Amino acid sequence: MSLIGALNVGTSALTAAQTAIQVTGNNIANAGNADYSRQTVSVTPAPDQQLAPGIFIGDGVDVSAVQRQVDDALETRLRSSVSDNQAATTTQQWLTQVESTFNALSGQDLSSQMSGFFGAWSNLANNPSDSGLRQVVLQDGDSLAQTFNTLNTQLTGLQSNASQELGSQATAADSLTSQVAALNGQIVTAENGNTGTANSLRDQRDAVLKQLAGMMNIQTVEQPNGVTNVYVGSDPLVVGTQSNGVAVKQATVNGVLTTSIVFKANNGTMNVTSGTLGALQSVSSQIQDTVTQVNGLAHNLIFELNKLHSSGQGLDGFTSVTATNAVADPTVPLNNPASGMQFPVTNGSFVVHVQNTSTGLATSTLVPVPVTGGPGDATLNSIVSTLNAISGVSATITGGKLQISSTNSADQLTFSQDTSGVLAGLGINTFYSGTDASNIALNSTISADPQLLAAAKNGNSNDNQTALSIAALASQPLASLQSNSLTDAYQGMINTLSNNTAAAGTQATAAQAVQSTLESQRDSLSGVSLDQEMVNLMQQQTAYQGAARLISTVNQMLQDLMAITI
Repeated sequence: MSLIGALNVGTSALTAAQTAIQVTGNNIANAGNADYSRQTVSVTPAPDQQLAPGIFIGDGVDVSAVQRQVDDALETRLRSSVSDNQAATTTQQWLTQVESTFNALSGQDLSSQMSGFFGAWSNLANNPSDSGLRQVVLQDGDSLAQTFNTLNTQLTGLQSNASQELGSQATAADSLTSQVAALNGQIVTAENGNTGTANSLRDQRDAVLKQLAGMMNIQTVEQPNGVTNVYVGSDPLVVGTQSNGVAVKQATVNGVLTTSIVFKANNGTMNVTSGTLGALQSVSSQIQDTVTQVNGLAHNLIFELNKLHSSGQGLDGFTSVTATNAVADPTVPLNNPASGMQFPVTNGSFVVHVQNTSTGLATSTLVPVPVTGGPGDATLNSIVSTLNAISGVSATITGGKLQISSTNSADQLTFSQDTSGVLAGLGINTFYSGTDASNIALNSTISADPQLLAAAKNGNSNDNQTALSIAALASQPLASLQSNSLTDAYQGMINTLSNNTAAAGTQATAAQAVQSTLESQRDSLSGVSLDQEMVNLMQQQTAYQGAARLISTVNQMLQDLMAITI
């Protein structure tokens, strides 16, 4: 072993210590970087030199690698937990907003409005001719309609916001997939088939993958060349340096606008079940279901109440009344979807009463409404013909709407015994106009003249049968609501929404706990501890000083040797 060999040993030791100090310094510099993985230096003894047969001596140390402290399996579990946590948190946030629109505990919610409205009808039944009580019914009916309108506006607004947020998040996710593909290429180029790893680039890729996991459920598969392929379900999202991208597709299904997540490259459906995107897609569907339920509640309220009201009579009759709902085609049967009727018409009939206000003489005429699937089924045109055949009655169609008038100014018209639902469907002598929560409103004809409000069923001003029937409607089981009443249907909807919101909150808490646990495990392995790094730094400083002292000693020995030689 020569002095030059000893100098080489010192040089390798000095190089190893310098490298370790630089890595430790890099760890300290990134102590506050959540996306940084702690690095360590791996060293191996240099190959021994043979001094003589059977005698070997060490030749220093080699730096073999600078490695990230990463557990790939832990990183995979952490990304999955991030997806679940973001999905649960997003779901809770949006469902809380949906729940708040109902204002269920305010005393001004839809349930309170319905209770007050039907209570007003009950009060009117006690004194059907009282003009003040009639006005209260109209006011409460208008408030209920406006509550439906406001609720529909708020819910559809939330759904629109969720759809917009879905599009925005999809754009962000698309950008992240492009970044993963670009980093794959940079890593392959930097490592170039060597055994070492491009640590900083890999940290960047892991950070991007974690962000992407927050948006959707992903699986990653690392390839031998350093590339990480990304899949959603079994479908590839990023393969090598190629990203298939993320986009949204909108389509109208049964009149409802739906938004789905697709692969940008081929427009194929992406099976996103978690993350922000998965939650927004699910929440958007849940909001639409809620809108549908609210519209269904309003639709049934309108039709069921109007069926009772259209067969009732007010204190005055009509000299002329115009339907609130238009028929698209007056030549097709009224139970045919092509007619454009928004409410069902069944086989039955109704009665038209013509009363002379001067003489008190009255006539009653049955108007059949056959809808049996045969050639003689009722159309709007046939209804008009039948009405025009009644003495003192004139019927016309204007803009698809039926108008019925008395031909004598002294005559008034009233209606009763509608077993077909055609009067309610067309909007003749109805309380509400509109078809659902978006357009429910007081019938302007009734609103302008409270005397037309129908409390009676037999035409007597003191009769209260229609008012009683409407008051009882709140708790009456309806076949169209699966045998639930209007009140029960609303309460069931609120209970379901409350339960879903509470479940989302519980799931969010649990998902956050899981993510926090996994992040703690990752921090213990990959995070930087300044205390530990300071200990390492002192050890490395001591090693550096020792290597420097060795080189200094060998250098002095070489000088002594040169002096002897001279």
